[in-house]
Amino acid sequence: MKRICYLFLLFTLLYTSTTYAQNSGQRASKESPDNDQNELLHIEIRAFHDSVVKSLNVKRYSQQTSDSISAQEIGKFPDKNVAEALQRITGISLSRVQGEGERIGVRGTTPEQNRTYLNGQYLASADWWISSLPSRGFNFTLLPADIVSSLEVYKTPKANQDEGSLGGAINIKTLDPFFSDPGVLAITAQTQYNDLSQKYDPQLSAVYSWINADQNFATLFTINHHSRSLRRDGLESWGWHERSYFINDSGQLTSANNAQTTADLQNIWSPGGGGSAVFQQDRALTSFTTSTSYHINENWTLKGHLLHSQLNADNTNQNFLWQPGKALDAGSQINDYQIKDNTLVYGSLTPAQTQPFNTSMEAIWRKAEIQTQSIHLDLNYSGPWWRAQYQIGYTRGSGGTSEDNTAQFATNTQYSFDTRDAKNIQTDYQTSPLNGRQWFLSEARNDSQDGNDTGYFLQKDFSRDLSFKHLNTIRFGGKYKRHKRDFQRLRSQNGGLQGLAGRLNTTLSDYPAQFVSGYLDKVGNDNTLKAYSFADINALSRDFATLNFEQEEEKTSRFTIEEETLAGYAMIELAGDEYQANLGVRIVSTWQKAGAYERIATLPADVPSYNWQATSKNYTDILPSLNIQFDLSDQLISRFAVARVMSRAQFHHLMPSTNYNVTQAQGQGGNPNLNPYRATQYDFGLEWYFTDSALASIAIFNKDVESFIEFNRNIESHEGILMSIDRPINGAGGVIRGVELSYQQAIAYGFGVIANYTFVDGDRTSQLTGKTDWVPGTSRHSANLTAYYENSVLSLRLAYNYRTQFATGIGETKMDDYGQLDGSVTLSFSDNLDLVFEFLNLNDEQIYTYDRNEYAPTAIYQNGRRFYLGARYRFSTH
Repeated sequence: MKRICYLFLLFTLLYTSTTYAQNSGQRASKESPDNDQNELLHIEIRAFHDSVVKSLNVKRYSQQTSDSISAQEIGKFPDKNVAEALQRITGISLSRVQGEGERIGVRGTTPEQNRTYLNGQYLASADWWISSLPSRGFNFTLLPADIVSSLEVYKTPKANQDEGSLGGAINIKTLDPFFSDPGVLAITAQTQYNDLSQKYDPQLSAVYSWINADQNFATLFTINHHSRSLRRDGLESWGWHERSYFINDSGQLTSANNAQTTADLQNIWSPGGGGSAVFQQDRALTSFTTSTSYHINENWTLKGHLLHSQLNADNTNQNFLWQPGKALDAGSQINDYQIKDNTLVYGSLTPAQTQPFNTSMEAIWRKAEIQTQSIHLDLNYSGPWWRAQYQIGYTRGSGGTSEDNTAQFATNTQYSFDTRDAKNIQTDYQTSPLNGRQWFLSEARNDSQDGNDTGYFLQKDFSRDLSFKHLNTIRFGGKYKRHKRDFQRLRSQNGGLQGLAGRLNTTLSDYPAQFVSGYLDKVGNDNTLKAYSFADINALSRDFATLNFEQEEEKTSRFTIEEETLAGYAMIELAGDEYQANLGVRIVSTWQKAGAYERIATLPADVPSYNWQATSKNYTDILPSLNIQFDLSDQLISRFAVARVMSRAQFHHLMPSTNYNVTQAQGQGGNPNLNPYRATQYDFGLEWYFTDSALASIAIFNKDVESFIEFNRNIESHEGILMSIDRPINGAGGVIRGVELSYQQAIAYGFGVIANYTFVDGDRTSQLTGKTDWVPGTSRHSANLTAYYENSVLSLRLAYNYRTQFATGIGETKMDDYGQLDGSVTLSFSDNLDLVFEFLNLNDEQIYTYDRNEYAPTAIYQNGRRFYLGARYRFSTH
């Protein structure tokens, strides 16, 4: 019902604005019935109209199934980075972090199973979050939407395009200096307001292009600086796992530890902990791009592309915790409890017996920064017989969290947790969370995390037009890539009561601070913890500066992955009066070297010892592809495609390490012998271009995936002890199939609509359990609805994006349905000046995730609404 109301609001606003604009137009006509002005009005309307026509023409005349969105279209939406712009395309699934679009999945796949390219080449990435493991998916928070000329999503491959995408490939085209207005400087200045953080932040961007008098050299620069102060209110729980319990004579639960087979309650889905969290962050994104083009002579052209983008992401997180896992291990008992669906949904814990505390409050502050750079040289030759393209480039993503400071304030108290109500976590503490004097500093940590992602490439492509009937062009070429990803995390030592925390000997009341206002206003109920003693981060930081932290490498997460690939392809393009096609094959060989620390034999009481281990693997993929387009009429075309595709496994799954706990006799390992995801895919589509700016289409796709990655639990011998080890394996295959429906039309009087819907059905059976399992990244239903109005003065756009629940691919975590309403209003005062008002997440949607079932929530997050007000101004520097 709520979503229906949003759609009703969308069309009500659209109707109101349309009526107003029509009346305004009538008044203008009466006041100035000038034919020249009417002609100008027609040109202004077609500015957006022509951008839509351009995108539809790119799609229509593409030799593969694809979608495109131009810079002018992006500029009409309130999207602030490339991922948010891509969400408007059929078949795209957006993942948000802290309220901002971060990663993209295509056609029911996870972000790491798709490739992102900048001007056709790989773009390195990094992650700032301290607990992140490196992903093959690109972090789009590094790319502002202002740098884009067009976005293209290739849903079926061609032989001359890079391999590595299971769902699809995304190509970001930057602005071309020869197709920009020379000597024109365009500046956009905005201020952003977040109604949760209640802060204002500046947003600045500029684009300038220049061309020489001989018209053979052109260059274009963009610079962006976007600040964003955000706050995320949340209820969290984490560490859900199967745990067994004894029931003592008093009816209390105690941990069974390794005695699962004799426990009274076996394999109960139990929380490790959770809390009421206030996350705050100051983001500052600064990016610079330059594109240069030089026509050397009539045959040769040299192009260069340079990108530098940096995100400063310092943040704080204060979380009042409930920690049943730590409490049970410290001798706490569960006095009262309730189990639903084999899940411990309520528990009241006694104070710990073997430790001085059983739960805590954490105050965390971090310094975080990530960067991405790319340099790309492109030399083109066009002669009477052959065309050739030579490319060379380098890209690097780096950074992480250079400082992760944690002050943990603990107490030993009776407390309870309750997850029985949907989208809520209720807690109750005998020692009040508002009484800071009773919560003492129990641990002080200073950790860090750093990662690097680098890539080099050399590429040669050749083509020749043929004079034979139906044979248009032959293409062939080759490419060499070298890719390296490494990851390191440092953990500080001796931070407990007997060490650094004891040296400070302080309590939470020594760092008093004002709690945030309006916390969890729309989450939970009166029994939800919505106020507690807050810590002054600056005062904590000063005290931490007096401590001598000693860091040690966390060897269990350290790894390096090196990949070298050599690819060659051949492709022929065919064409007739009523069809065009391309047929080709790409052959790629991959050499992989994976290195990580593996734990070696030590006594249980000894400090763990590790040894660096490197493992090599190589494999070859033969990837044929066929794309055919039939012109059924001047307006109706059909497409058919079949291809073999592959996507390489996640980096941390390829680690050649085994890390375990001797006491618990369990652990996890990597598997450098994992094979890539491989699939055969089929596509069929009909596209009806019933006017020059309108489209109705249907696309049907089917991906037969040979193998999904699963985690196999085996008994392995380590240090002479039989242990339960979870290790990734190539499990059973499955099918991802779906239907895409798309409709867009400029209807009349400036009114238009853009709508699409995607249905995806993921079907796989676990090789280990024999049960049907979720396919990660697959939302069964996703949709976009955009209504717009355009005239010479007013541009109004309302867009609603929606996707149903899906498995995240992290353990058994699933994200619930999510829908977001965005919009923009632009008033044009002249050809050079626009006033812009934009809003994101007007419906204040919440993010909700859970682990295995809804009695095990992992996050209920509220990110607030974002509003932007500013202006765009364009002027000539000549």
